[in-house]
Amino acid sequence: MNDNLSMNNKLVSVSEGFNRGNMFDNIFDPYKYIADVKTSDPRSDLLLKVQMYSFAAHEMNLYLDLYPNDIQAIGLYNQYTEEVNRLIVEYESKYGKICLGINESYNWEWIKSPWPWERI
Repeated sequence: MNDNLSMNNKLVSVSEGFNRGNMFDNIFDPYKYIADVKTSDPRSDLLLKVQMYSFAAHEMNLYLDLYPNDIQAIGLYNQYTEEVNRLIVEYESKYGKICLGINESYNWEWIKSPWPWERI
């Protein structure tokens, strides 16, 4: 059987997949509810986009573990990965590092930014 994305699976949008925790319409079984994540400022909007595209890329990565020759899925994985990388660069240029990591200056810049409860 030649299972692949185009034949047997209907993908939902990145935002819908993120809110419900599953990108594949034919295997979605709601547990209790579908989240409706909302943001209140540009920084949170951009971070939410990073999270959504990271989730979508991870979903496609898991799918490709089962169907590694699905060309359409490979294309979507590459598209989502490129978008999340672009969004991370945009976020970091505006707001600072998104992930902790080795910094050339070792001065832990992230500690200098406001904590979530200080942004109110």
